[in-house]
Amino acid sequence: MDMKKVYTKKGDKGTTCDMAGKTLPKDDIRIVLFGKIDSLQASIDLANLYSKGKYRKTLEFIEKKLWQTSGEIARCDKKCLTDEITEKDIEALEKFIDSLGEPPQKFVRFKTQKSISLNECRVRCRELETYLVKLLQKKQLRPEIFKFINRLSSAFFMMSYKQ
Repeated sequence: MDMKKVYTKKGDKGTTCDMAGKTLPKDDIRIVLFGKIDSLQASIDLANLYSKGKYRKTLEFIEKKLWQTSGEIARCDKKCLTDEITEKDIEALEKFIDSLGEPPQKFVRFKTQKSISLNECRVRCRELETYLVKLLQKKQLRPEIFKFINRLSSAFFMMSYKQ
């Protein structure tokens, strides 16, 4: 009986497959973006360890939207895109941010595990946003996705601040 292995050796020549099954160079902007989203989701997983209530619910909502974003970036067919980011999602995120109160008026350093983990999400979100600009400028990314990610970094900041 052949044992399945985690490695395939298909990437040894510098290519990989995206979520839609297309083979792309590993440095293709779409592959880089999948890595940035994965990195952000790993941070969210850690932040979720310390979160309860509306924070946990919001983090789970964010992760679902990030999976959908990966599918859109991969140009998956509509069958796998069941919950795309909409203006309604942006408004919901803004409402959540507003519910956390006013931002600080001075520079803030985070000192607890909970606030540091949420701030790590903010940092990774900003990095993702920077790379998304390339697709936005080429009109290969819906503006709603970019707006959502932009608001998302503010949400992570405010969650960090309110810990």
